[in-house]
Amino acid sequence: MSVYKESCEAYRLSGKYWSGNYTIDPDLSGPLKPFEVYCKMKSYKAWTVIMHDQVEGTRVTGSSMDEPYIANVNYWNASWDEVSALANTSMYCEQWIDYSCYKSRLLNTPNGRPFGYWIGRNNESHYYWGGTFREVQKCGCTINQTCVDPKFQCNCDADYRQWYSDKGYLDFRDHLPVRRVVIGDTNRTGSEAQITVGPLRCHGDRNIWNTIAFTKPTYITFPTFRPGSTADISFHFKTYRAPGVFLENSDDQLRNFIRIELNTTHNLVFVFMVGDGILNVTLRSPVPLNDNEWHFVQAEINVKLARIKVDYQPWAVRRFPGQTFVTMKFTHPLLVGAANRTLRPFLGCLRGLRMNGVPIDLEGKVNEEQGIRRNCTGQCLNATIPCRNSGQCIEGYAAYTCDCKNTAFDGFYCHKDIGAHFEIGSWLRYNIRKKPISDEAAWANWIDPHYDNFSLGYNDTSDDIEFSFSTVHKPAVLLYISSFVQDYIAVILKTDGSVDLRYKLGLITHKYQLTHRNLADGYPHYVNITRHNRTIKTQVDYMEPIVEKITLVEDARFDSPKSMFLGRVMEVGDIDLEIQRHNAPGFIGCISGVRYNIYAPLKAFFRPNETDPPVRTQGYVSESNCGAFPPVLGYVPWEVDPWFTGIEYFYIHDDLGLFWIAVIVILALLLLFGGLYAIYVYAYQQKGSYHTNEPKNLESPSSSRPLTETLRREKKHLPEIEEEFRSG
Repeated sequence: MSVYKESCEAYRLSGKYWSGNYTIDPDLSGPLKPFEVYCKMKSYKAWTVIMHDQVEGTRVTGSSMDEPYIANVNYWNASWDEVSALANTSMYCEQWIDYSCYKSRLLNTPNGRPFGYWIGRNNESHYYWGGTFREVQKCGCTINQTCVDPKFQCNCDADYRQWYSDKGYLDFRDHLPVRRVVIGDTNRTGSEAQITVGPLRCHGDRNIWNTIAFTKPTYITFPTFRPGSTADISFHFKTYRAPGVFLENSDDQLRNFIRIELNTTHNLVFVFMVGDGILNVTLRSPVPLNDNEWHFVQAEINVKLARIKVDYQPWAVRRFPGQTFVTMKFTHPLLVGAANRTLRPFLGCLRGLRMNGVPIDLEGKVNEEQGIRRNCTGQCLNATIPCRNSGQCIEGYAAYTCDCKNTAFDGFYCHKDIGAHFEIGSWLRYNIRKKPISDEAAWANWIDPHYDNFSLGYNDTSDDIEFSFSTVHKPAVLLYISSFVQDYIAVILKTDGSVDLRYKLGLITHKYQLTHRNLADGYPHYVNITRHNRTIKTQVDYMEPIVEKITLVEDARFDSPKSMFLGRVMEVGDIDLEIQRHNAPGFIGCISGVRYNIYAPLKAFFRPNETDPPVRTQGYVSESNCGAFPPVLGYVPWEVDPWFTGIEYFYIHDDLGLFWIAVIVILALLLLFGGLYAIYVYAYQQKGSYHTNEPKNLESPSSSRPLTETLRREKKHLPEIEEEFRSG
């Protein structure tokens, strides 16, 4: 197998960012040999440039249509087949062509026989010129309406005794490269022409970007693979699933077949039956291959051996004994994504599939309904409900998950707010670092400040803070981040309800007023603060962000962050007087979604993912979402939330909460009295319509007349009842 990259684009993607000469192999281990090209590297693409012997131009005289001059284009360092293979596998190609003329016609009229034309790939003749559309027999001046004589489609066809030219780019890739140019009108007196063909310039790699994603258990078919006695297969794959079959080709009885599959998370298997019995070559990878990263697979089989490899790992080889007969006569279509009689379909991405050096057009089989998507998009691209609050979508192709690790939220979509209610005197401290860095590390960090690296925990030049809160009590320190030196960041709720930001970086304290409004109104409010070097952007609720600048004479580094405080600042050592004035009695209310860079203190406290989380609390800090700000994207419906439990934290607090408690109690009492009254009316109506001779004290134990008195009275009237009975 070739050790060369297939294109300049492949070199660029592997980290080669400098222009120069590179050896490429467009068909990899196919029959074509590698050749040298010039790669012009750009940040977003890599141009492949191939020179030839017609770049300087050729002067032509004495040619006619019956005996034309043929300018052959001989490319340097590469055969015609190799240059054609490069154009075929590129995403885009172009080639400049220039016909300069002095009384020498080029294409004639649109319906007439052309005097000149060019021949490209597959030896096909083309009668259109640079700068125009293919197969229209026109020149570029027709498109921009600049031809010297509007009756003609080219400048040269005006047939003037004056030098003109028709030139432009040929950019229909399937016709390129230019193989030869035919010139047939320079045999008249004074006729002369000069033909110039620019180098072939291509970019992109169809084998790299010819990518599809299998998002459902399915497969696609291609014409039967007919390799003869030698098969050479290569492709790239990316998946999170195992096992899965990449491809298979077989005959009707499955007595002759080849198959490549990911058998387990670590085992890549090349299975075949091309002679005596079913055999396989298994490559045991030291790392899992279902890690959702791209891997490159190469497999070969011939009369001597079968082998398979992945990425830069060594080949796994199975050698055959002498006189081995290998026949690969398949009759079924080539299956990609599954195999006959298997329940192991492939879910993931494939690109750059080649069979004996021939690229397979995977993108031509895209079918969204069957679960075959263009590019490696999976479900994240068109997620029904995207991950919220900066959660990262983890591709699953048939499904997706949201990684909430670096957010202050949880839930399937990172939409579950994690908040707390702080009673008077309670506080929470989150330790960013337990001890200061060493002098050597501090000096190294001073030389190289590691811009945008939040994980170091010292000398940050970027900050990202967000949280929401609700309270009716003021003043308070909403959030405070201390350091091992005198630096700090504080968000303060002032006595008038407005909110200030204090940055102490070095010797200077920067003060910014985030809002003039009174935010101590019992409603949730959102605060977002981002700083990158000397630019600070702040936003409150849905208001327009405010951008401030730190001057060049001031320090822009937050030196050695130590701890983050919520509720109240309880740091050891000197605290700024302005912070002390707002620090008592402490924050009373609710705060939610707190995050400083990658640190989420409330999440670490209520959803610990380690045995000894760096969080300490004092007083009563209870989980509650009473400070959650309404989400911008709306709530997640419970019927699509896999984490829905029907339990939500609800904490009524402050004066506004007491009002609603009173309303709820009054309504409950009214309903209770109404129900009792209805029962009484119903019982009274029944009493009037039904009588019994049973003693009343048996009906109601609360009757004040005892049973003996009732019997005595009925015995007193007994003679009267008997007399009435006799006479009646």
